[in-house]
Amino acid sequence: MYKYIIKPILFFLTPDFTHTLIVACGRIVQTIPPVRWMIRKMWRRDNSVLQQDIHGIDFLNPVGLSAGFDKNVQLLPLMEDVGFGFASGGSVTLEPRQGNPRPWFHRLPNTKSVVVFAGMPNKGLAVISKYIERNRHRVKSTPSVISVAAIPNKTTKDKLCGEVPLPDIVNDVKNTTEYIIKHNLADIVEINISCPNAGKEPFIEPKSLEMLLKALDKIPRDVPFWVKMPHLYNIKQFDSLLRVIIKHNIQGVTVANLVKDRSRVDVKDPLTDDIRGGLSGEPTRQHSLELISHAYKKYGDKLTIVGVGGIFSAKDAYDKIKAGASLVGLITGLFFEGPQLIGRINKELAELVRADGFSNISEAIGVDVKLTKKVKKVPKKSCKNNPATV
Repeated sequence: MYKYIIKPILFFLTPDFTHTLIVACGRIVQTIPPVRWMIRKMWRRDNSVLQQDIHGIDFLNPVGLSAGFDKNVQLLPLMEDVGFGFASGGSVTLEPRQGNPRPWFHRLPNTKSVVVFAGMPNKGLAVISKYIERNRHRVKSTPSVISVAAIPNKTTKDKLCGEVPLPDIVNDVKNTTEYIIKHNLADIVEINISCPNAGKEPFIEPKSLEMLLKALDKIPRDVPFWVKMPHLYNIKQFDSLLRVIIKHNIQGVTVANLVKDRSRVDVKDPLTDDIRGGLSGEPTRQHSLELISHAYKKYGDKLTIVGVGGIFSAKDAYDKIKAGASLVGLITGLFFEGPQLIGRINKELAELVRADGFSNISEAIGVDVKLTKKVKKVPKKSCKNNPATV
């Protein structure tokens, strides 16, 4: 039905309008219990083979919604209904942010990609926290992730009337993160240092990242932190960021964000320079797999890896898990395959796991990686933090 009826209609509309329409409809649908029951019956596929305990949090399956779609963290009940094992919202800022001038999205149908130029628009945490509170009773078991935009707030930019010094950006990110912790808005916080369409990326160098994480270490918390990594083709720079991360109170990394360098990927649709933004979907798939493998090989005993980029099938998800990801995330696959994709991935993932002789998906993590040294299956470091000891 989606492929032959709904998708042609949605692809006839502009991608910006389609996104707005889906969010608006989703907010209504998730308030109607009979409709939610029907969606769960049609699409949700739970299986004990896929269940994992990570950071002391129960994930019913490893397939999550990546940050960037649910910008104001409004759709967690619906994401649970369609079968996601976790859902990421944002990226958010403490204050409202308009984002870039529209259009924010440009489809590349033959490339199976979307060019994203949103610039992290969101309504600010004061409003977003109300959405979250309104939906708490509607969510049964799905862990929530809030992605924090590592950028300055508007008030800070206006006050300084120019380029914002790094310490001020660090302070804004710290304040945003503290707000989330204080108001218990998420099960996991993701620090997004890598949005390629929100101006400069001040924290993709080791020295600046060290400054940011040192400040975040001072926040009292028992909530895990992830860092969303940039999609870097310079493996030395990528590794230099990981070396900083493992020195701090960070429990996981999301690998990796949108592709900026178009010369690195095979674009099968017309794409002119005036269409700005990073590429999602299929162009990110193979290289994100290599980055996941590298991260797992070097630091799989220290960090949980969330693999994202180009997941359109159970095989795509399983490849990332076998490369070292404990969890996987997607957005673009939803646009091209429809919401039934999540249930299909989970159903087929369970079959793939059993076919390989595993009793649980956790046993498949990293099996394709030839380790330079064996990754010890030990508990990841605790996220509990007492600032007095930092």
